[in-house]
Amino acid sequence: MVFSQGQPHYHHYEAAPLCAAPLSHKPPSKDCKFQSKSIMTERTISAAEIAKAERLGQLCTVYKVDATTIVKSSDSIRLSEAATMKFVQTHTTIPVPEIYNAYQDPETGHVRIIMELVKGDCLDKVWDKFDESQKQTVIDQLRDFFTQMRNIKGQFVGCVDGTACEDNIFTDLSYGPYDNEEQFNEGILKALKSSRQGSYVDLVCEMVRTFKNHEIVLTHGDFAPRNILVQGTKVVAVLDWEMSGFYPEYWEYVKALWRPDWQSRWVKEKVSDQILKPYLTELAVVWHTREITW
Repeated sequence: MVFSQGQPHYHHYEAAPLCAAPLSHKPPSKDCKFQSKSIMTERTISAAEIAKAERLGQLCTVYKVDATTIVKSSDSIRLSEAATMKFVQTHTTIPVPEIYNAYQDPETGHVRIIMELVKGDCLDKVWDKFDESQKQTVIDQLRDFFTQMRNIKGQFVGCVDGTACEDNIFTDLSYGPYDNEEQFNEGILKALKSSRQGSYVDLVCEMVRTFKNHEIVLTHGDFAPRNILVQGTKVVAVLDWEMSGFYPEYWEYVKALWRPDWQSRWVKEKVSDQILKPYLTELAVVWHTREITW
């Protein structure tokens, strides 16, 4: 399968083995083919169909097309999100929605990701109803999923398909991909200085430059209970992979606490700390970057 700009191409590949041991991922070539567990369809969805579809939330760009299908589409959606989902599906046991097609609509220029509608409850809606045993069951599953991701090492910083980083710390300009953490740090500094100038920014830049020797690992980039679907206590889908890619090992943790709901039990119970390794020093520095760029 190849995710392409303009008219999509379709290929079928046998799935690679799941990642039982650390896997190293190199920057793919421009014609890199991402493996899939299923045959891609040739289904496309028009702007007219999207206009008639049910929008799933006021702030999201996901539409329910029919009882089994949703489409994610806007001018900010990138093909790299679909590529990551296929990569995760191939190399881990993490449940993600099945991708039916991913392409750039030639008329609007918008990327459209057509995928399976997974039934379930958002974890943030049911977490408070769980007892301690039920919470632990969910935590254990999520810890396993993120351990699998952290076992997949990257030889660059950027999206799985080798394109630029996609993260809300950056502006609309293209940042990356980067060969290493040092280059990534300089990308962060560029984003900071394009937002503000002054002695405070200079100090934060010096803090960022102290980040060294972190492993580059597969990262979701927006880990939050709103992006987890459950049926009972079974995690049935991890959603919203648009900011995923290969990042320094601390990135998952600091982004999980980027702008948390401080009044939620999820935060008060420090659930992120039970699933991910805490990086408190890096978190403190990244919070400073947040104040500059937001």
